[in-house]
Amino acid sequence: MHPARLRRRTASLLSALAGLLLVTACGSASPDPQQPGDGTFPVTIQHSQGTTEIPKRPERVIALGYTDVDPLLALDVVPVAMRPWGDLKGPGSWAKDRLHGAQPYLFQTQGEVDLEKVASLEPDLIVAVNAAVDESLYKRLSALAPTIVRPDGYPDYGTPWQDTTRMIGKAVGKSEQAERLITDTQARIDQVAAQHPEFARATGAVALINPQGGYWPYTRNDARGQFLAGLGFQLPPGVQQLDDGKSFYVDLSPEKTSQLDSDVLVLIDQKGDTQRLAQDPLFQRLDVAKRGDVITIPFMEDGIALAHNTVLSIPHSLDTIVPMLAEKLADR
Repeated sequence: MHPARLRRRTASLLSALAGLLLVTACGSASPDPQQPGDGTFPVTIQHSQGTTEIPKRPERVIALGYTDVDPLLALDVVPVAMRPWGDLKGPGSWAKDRLHGAQPYLFQTQGEVDLEKVASLEPDLIVAVNAAVDESLYKRLSALAPTIVRPDGYPDYGTPWQDTTRMIGKAVGKSEQAERLITDTQARIDQVAAQHPEFARATGAVALINPQGGYWPYTRNDARGQFLAGLGFQLPPGVQQLDDGKSFYVDLSPEKTSQLDSDVLVLIDQKGDTQRLAQDPLFQRLDVAKRGDVITIPFMEDGIALAHNTVLSIPHSLDTIVPMLAEKLADR
């Protein structure tokens, strides 16, 4: 064989061998077309309504899920529109600086989505993970732009922050950055939990007062319940027994107030409604109330931060809520 041809053949073989070693090192003999590297499109997202293909890197993103704006901003993606939570006039204080002066259009918090407005914004991606999107609404949204909703296996509003961040990261071509956010956030949660081993020995819940009577404690299918669970808390036994896993809260009628009893209880005050606790004899009979281990937090913004429970709001909640929890359990 001619020396030049031999050299070319040898180089070709070495190149092929290097490629084989690289694939082997990555743990797979064939690339997964649904797991492209960052910036590689199209990507395919699986969710509760099927699959969505995103053909190119999105540039005009709408955040229709109540908390979906946070992971987008954490990934340096500023949406053209969002659906804020409650009385917020945009993202929470923990995320506003990431807008860099931009002013996304704000959809109404309550009521149906204004599809005409969605269309007029010309989105190339609609993110509705932390939202209630049935088949009919999904079809209408998908007709306007690629749309992603909650993963299969979780109820509406029940997707854990890790899965939300990972799904949105993949959709915008920033999976590696999303994984770093998840790792860093989880490391901080683990650090706080390690500093407070008493949390893992305690029961606790976050709840709202039902204006019609009774209480709404949140389960592990809800961001507020997931925040406490992430620190090691267990739900009160009475709430655990009533949790069927299908909803993000348990509806406790007044006669079931005793099911709230726990080592610590966090109540979110909405427009001063926690003031009625002093006149509620059933609540005052709880051991947690007698001990004074009830924490009341304002709906704006601490309560909303707990409800977000995102890579951006979790540090805020760790700074504001954890010291109060620690104080209540200091002698445990």
